[in-house]
Amino acid sequence: MSTQVQKKQNEQGLDEQQVIDYLMEHPDFFKQHEILLAEMEIPHESGTAVSLIERQVSLLRQKNKHFETKLREMVDAVHDNQRLNDSLHRLAINLFMVDGLDDVIGTIAEELRDNLDSEFTSIRLLSKDKKLLASQPERYVSEKDDHLNQFDKLIDEKRILCGRVTEEQIYFLFEADADKVNSAAVMPLANADTFGFIALGSADEQRYHPGMGTEFLKQLAELASAAIKPHL
Repeated sequence: MSTQVQKKQNEQGLDEQQVIDYLMEHPDFFKQHEILLAEMEIPHESGTAVSLIERQVSLLRQKNKHFETKLREMVDAVHDNQRLNDSLHRLAINLFMVDGLDDVIGTIAEELRDNLDSEFTSIRLLSKDKKLLASQPERYVSEKDDHLNQFDKLIDEKRILCGRVTEEQIYFLFEADADKVNSAAVMPLANADTFGFIALGSADEQRYHPGMGTEFLKQLAELASAAIKPHL
C-alpha cells in the first residue's frame, strides 16, 4: 500500500472522539502549539466567531462576576445580621431603663420604627379589664373578642406568621393604617399563654414573606414578652 493511500485512509478514519481522546491524553498539546489557540474559532451564541483564548477569558469573567455577586450577598447578609443583633442588644438595655407599661411599649415601638425601618407597628394586648378595653381600644382587645378566632393557630402554636396575613387580620391589627399595609409579620407575645401580639407592616408586598427567616423576630418577641408581662 502506498504512503499516499495509507495517509488518505488515516485521514478518513480520524473522528472527533479520537481527537478528544488524544487531547485528553496530551493536556499540554496547546502549550506546545500556542499559535493554534489564537487561530481556533469558537462560535458565539450571537453568531460571531472568537478565538479559544477570547472564549476562555469571557467564561472566566462570567464566573468571576458570579462569585463577586455571591460574595457581595454574603457580606450584605453579615452586615444585616450584625445590625439586627445590635438592635436586640440596644433594645434590651433601653428596656432596663424604663418603668411602666407605656414606657416599655413606647421603647419597643421606637426601636422598631427608628432603627429597624418598620413602616407600621402594632402592639395589641389581651385583657379582661373593661376600663382598659374602653379607654385604650387601640391597645387592648378583649380575650373574648371574636376577631381572635382568626389567630387561633397562631395563639395555640405560639409561632410567627409572615406574609400570609389575611385582609381581616390586617384590619384588626393595624386599623387606621390597614389600607397601606401590603405585607406583615405577626409575633405572639407569650409566656405560658399568649397575651398579645406585635405586628410589623409594610407597603412593600415582598418585605414580609413566608420564606423569610424568623429567628430575629422570635428573639424580638421573647424579649418584648419578658418586658411587657410583669406590667399586665
